[in-house]
Amino acid sequence: MKNKWLGFACLLPLLSGCNDANSSISASSDTVSKQQIDTIITNINKQYPDASNELKQNVLNTAVRAIENLVFVKGGSFEMGDFGAPCEIPSGTINRIDWSPDAQCLSSPSSKLRGANHLHKVTLDSYSMSAYETSFMDMEWMRQINGLPVADNKWDGYHITEGEVIERDSEDYENLLTRRKNQIAGTKNWQQAKDYCQWLGNLTVLPFDLPTEAQWEYTARNRGEKRYYATNNGYRQLLGSGYYNPSTGYRVDYTDEEANSDTGLETYIGRWPANPLGIYGMSNNISEWTNDWYSPTYYQESPELNPQGPKTGEEKVMRDAGGATMTFVRIPNKTQEDRYYSSNSFRCSLQQKTPAIVLN
Repeated sequence: MKNKWLGFACLLPLLSGCNDANSSISASSDTVSKQQIDTIITNINKQYPDASNELKQNVLNTAVRAIENLVFVKGGSFEMGDFGAPCEIPSGTINRIDWSPDAQCLSSPSSKLRGANHLHKVTLDSYSMSAYETSFMDMEWMRQINGLPVADNKWDGYHITEGEVIERDSEDYENLLTRRKNQIAGTKNWQQAKDYCQWLGNLTVLPFDLPTEAQWEYTARNRGEKRYYATNNGYRQLLGSGYYNPSTGYRVDYTDEEANSDTGLETYIGRWPANPLGIYGMSNNISEWTNDWYSPTYYQESPELNPQGPKTGEEKVMRDAGGATMTFVRIPNKTQEDRYYSSNSFRCSLQQKTPAIVLN
């Protein structure tokens, strides 16, 4: 599995041939143009003139990688919401369902409560979605260069120390970096996710933002297919589990190579195979923020073209297609928490109809 988010060529500021010789930071990329990289460098130097070259370099790496990791999603129409399931599942497990046109039952008991039972047509323009959830380290570079505290809880043994932050020159911080460097970013509130995506937009001069709820579902369902899980094959094949095969009458156990999900929180980026679009981690028990306010009745009044959610609300929509949830399940969440939750993360999207990267 190739995890592009782990890095890219030319990380050293003194390496020649990457960018303007007058700049103290530089980068190169197989896909992001020199012109785009120069724009990012100019904006970093303009917005953060007093930051160290090392911090500027890490921010540059983060911005270029964000563009590299975008997956272009061609727009189209689909039926959004709970598209139904057979009342009796032949495999004997909710993790392995095949949709059929004569499905008579709702797929999830939460569908009526949260309004997902109102199946409705949605048509989306093309957009791009990040292949990965935002990493803890990318979030940390953004917060550090903006003078914000570390986005994690300070612990005293097994208890969170209320009102205290992790100091960046401390042993706690060094231990945190060791633990979290390949993990997703946790959040305390929706605004932190929103701010990060818009920060990328300011640096790159590209319309980065959180995805809409409709964009998230369309992506998770492989451009609106009737898939229950956002995995490589639409099934949730848990490590160490199996299913009943009605054709043979025997149980089939998944091998380690066939597994594409686990029962716990999957905070490590890119562990399991991507969905058919090339998007990782949309079925990993991590809830992701979307841009939309939540309303259980919104699907009844949603416009067909590019729905943006209600204009106001008290909770935001989170989405996840893992554990007890499926690709269409809506999760309302209050916008402000009292602590950081590793189970609440996000990925950014690009709100334009054309790809950010145009290959020759």
